[in-house]
Amino acid sequence: MKKYLLFIFLLGCLTAVAQTDNKPKLDLLRAPSSPGANLLGFSISDIERPTDVTDFMLTLQSATNNYTILPSNFAVDLSPFWLFKAKGLTTDKLGSSKFNDVFRQTFVLSSAFRFADSTTTAFNKNNIYQGLGVKFSIIRGELSDKTTSILDSIVSIQKKMAADITPTLMKKLETDSAYQRLKNKKRELFTANAHDPAIAEVSAEMEKRQKQIANRIISDYADEMKALKSLAGDLKIERFGFFTDFAGGLTMEYVNKNFSNSRVYNSGIWLTTGANYKSGWTILGLARYLYNPEKVFADDMNTLKQANLSTFDAGARIIYGHPDSRFSISTEAIYRSVLKKNTIDPSWRFILNADYDIGNNTRLTFIFGRAFNGTVSKDGNVIAALNFLKGLGNIR
Repeated sequence: MKKYLLFIFLLGCLTAVAQTDNKPKLDLLRAPSSPGANLLGFSISDIERPTDVTDFMLTLQSATNNYTILPSNFAVDLSPFWLFKAKGLTTDKLGSSKFNDVFRQTFVLSSAFRFADSTTTAFNKNNIYQGLGVKFSIIRGELSDKTTSILDSIVSIQKKMAADITPTLMKKLETDSAYQRLKNKKRELFTANAHDPAIAEVSAEMEKRQKQIANRIISDYADEMKALKSLAGDLKIERFGFFTDFAGGLTMEYVNKNFSNSRVYNSGIWLTTGANYKSGWTILGLARYLYNPEKVFADDMNTLKQANLSTFDAGARIIYGHPDSRFSISTEAIYRSVLKKNTIDPSWRFILNADYDIGNNTRLTFIFGRAFNGTVSKDGNVIAALNFLKGLGNIR
């Protein structure tokens, strides 16, 4: 009975919050999480920092070219668990290290599109490219002391309110004539015919009345509700310690922009692992396998050939951002070797990344560096691009 009444109370809390104009929004966007963009070569970074995700993320990228080019590449990433109301989530599970909890909360589906332009040489401008990928954490860091403190404060207020409100709610229901009439009517219907469809209608009316009474009781706890909203607004999910992410997917090339004429452009799987420190430093490592069917490359004799190429990438990234700053900077280097093709020299990628947290789950990133070369094209390996990342659906 107490569990049922507590459920009514929580429904009342949600209703009370929903009736306000200023819903608490959590600033969850710490880093991008787009394996689709990664496979198509326009992700903010090939070595992405594992992080908590938003319901829905949108990434737009434009090569600079004197900042005259409209965004030609974009990615859409969503988290099914958060998008569909996070069923079964409690505050303690935010800090859970059980694989089932970690997997559900970090699983991301990704779709990215690349439209080749004059700044790219590895992609055919007459074709459209689509990347499809998945990503999830295997191990994630521990919640920071600040995050834990806020969550504990939220739980403490909720428990106190529940302890005060539950007996009050029970008494109100026992003395409320409208609720008691519905209760007696339901009992009579059930006694006459346990399968009477009218029972469901009466139950719905009873639930509606329960919510009305709960909302009236909760209105006497305006200070506590205000404190809960304030704490929720200040909550940022920060994690420190060791973590490991898995990602993978494939990309399709639509020849002449024709959906019915498609082929696999590449596919791959990779692991990202590292540690996040309270000082503001993050150190990451990457191991990635990519399969590239029917790729054109130049051998040592500068003769163009076509073959199925497999590559293995290994790299590292160092990030620094002061804990109280919205700005962070990173450097990343990846070494690529082509498997079973001795005629192709290894290549490497090096980038500098400057990231600014605009706020309200919005980030702006500038990238500059050197791209891989030699596998498909030997000219034009300078990266210069702006990325805009927006996270949506963060009301909790």
